[in-house]
Amino acid sequence: MAKAVKNIKVLIVEDDSDICEMYAITFMRKGFTVYTAPDGRSAITKFNNKNPDIVLLDIMMPNVDGYQVLKEIRKNVSKYTPVIMLTNLDANDFTREAQYDDIDEYLIKSHNSPSEIVEKTIEVLKLNHLLNDSVDK
Repeated sequence: MAKAVKNIKVLIVEDDSDICEMYAITFMRKGFTVYTAPDGRSAITKFNNKNPDIVLLDIMMPNVDGYQVLKEIRKNVSKYTPVIMLTNLDANDFTREAQYDDIDEYLIKSHNSPSEIVEKTIEVLKLNHLLNDSVDK
């Protein structure tokens, strides 16, 4: 089976190590280069050092939460990096803290399998012209 993507770097920010590993394996099987961060502080450092093409960002994390990480990511005006918020928060709770136009997709973890999250990520990458339409899900 051919890899769907290559040379696409994804940063997965998730404080639950089991969930993070499950996502990382699913993305690697599709050919992504995967970086992970267990909290907001390390996410900001990895974002600045690794220059990912897309970020999957949990909201509720220790130290620095996803909202603060999103603000840091959006400070970089020289390059737009798509962000997918991954959470189990209700959408109404989310909208109190962040604007939908600051993110590219909002996914509730418990409603999406890791494979579905990869599919949504590929869609967001295509919409942002970081992948061409010939890439398979």
